[in-house]
Amino acid sequence: MIGLTRWLTGWVEFSIQGKKKGQAERFLTLSARSGFCFWGMEPEGEGFRCRVRAVEYPELRSGARRCRVRLRVLRRRGLPFWQQKLCRRKGLALGGAVFCLLLWFLSGRFWIITVSGNEELPQSLLLSAAQEEGLFSGVARDSIDEKVLAAALMERFPEIGWVSVNTRNCQAEICLEEGVPKPEDQAGEIPANILAAADGQILSIDAFDGVAMVKAGDTVVEGQVLISGIREDQLGVNHAIHARGQVEARTRRSFTAEIPLEYTETVETGETLTRRSLTAFGLTFPLTLRREPEGLWRREDNLYTASLLGTPLPLWVQEETWLACRQEKRQLTREEAEALAWDAVSLQQRELLGARGRVLEEESSSKVENGVLRLTVRAQCREEIGVTREIIFE
Repeated sequence: MIGLTRWLTGWVEFSIQGKKKGQAERFLTLSARSGFCFWGMEPEGEGFRCRVRAVEYPELRSGARRCRVRLRVLRRRGLPFWQQKLCRRKGLALGGAVFCLLLWFLSGRFWIITVSGNEELPQSLLLSAAQEEGLFSGVARDSIDEKVLAAALMERFPEIGWVSVNTRNCQAEICLEEGVPKPEDQAGEIPANILAAADGQILSIDAFDGVAMVKAGDTVVEGQVLISGIREDQLGVNHAIHARGQVEARTRRSFTAEIPLEYTETVETGETLTRRSLTAFGLTFPLTLRREPEGLWRREDNLYTASLLGTPLPLWVQEETWLACRQEKRQLTREEAEALAWDAVSLQQRELLGARGRVLEEESSSKVENGVLRLTVRAQCREEIGVTREIIFE
């Protein structure tokens, strides 16, 4: 504490040299009687070296003349002398003030946004969604609510099992895991039946919860109850539960695809245009003065980020490559059109039947009318036809 006080008031280290022996000692004695406080005293030649408060040093000169000693300043330290140096160097003082303001501004914002845990979802898509929700490089830290942002991302991407937004200093990390099913609230499930989603013949039925109302070989119609959520106990009392089970049936489906024999294709001409920009601390500076091209162009983006010791920095270069294109009309043969139509029908079958369903038998027909090939496929399929519907009590 004493050292801090002396630094705040400032101190001077000086030497005392007398022409005759004893003059330096006499000067110190008279000065001490006058109330001056010395410290750090050391002998130096025929005199001494010591320190005194900066404001007291000028008052020592009159005593030095009476005692015929010579005082010489060796060092000046403390806040007053530091302020004098800054006053003489206004640029340094201004630079220090600007640095402090800049440091305060930068430390109050997020500059590094990262994503971890994503496998199928592109990082660019997640960062774009986060930016739309308010999280981007340069946003104020106190304007981000991590829980609200995580909930918004969960709502945007149903395929996310869980997500959290972790913040540390000027870095925000979006941590997520895909494909984890949300836990079901067993106690809060509403009573429900399992109904038929389509007409068909039952091939197999497994009732996990509830009462099976049909058996293998039965023919059912759309909307018929397959597994009932009303169960009777040993006392004859009915209880409404949430029915669960799997019901596979043989169904008849029709799939149709239409392919124009003449279509317009976009092809590249070979002409390219490149634009670059530098983004630093949320501010974007163009590195090229070319405007966005007009007409039919295809754009490709590349992002080159900077890092230090494995830590990404809020500094990157974005490169835009524009490829000139033109449209050309192409003519398909009937065989090419049929191949494309079968691809479209196969996609429809996968979407409708799901992973467990499959086509058992199928027959097809195709015709060309008004320049369009129409493919119709009638198929017998094995598929899961059970759908859950809430029981409504009146």
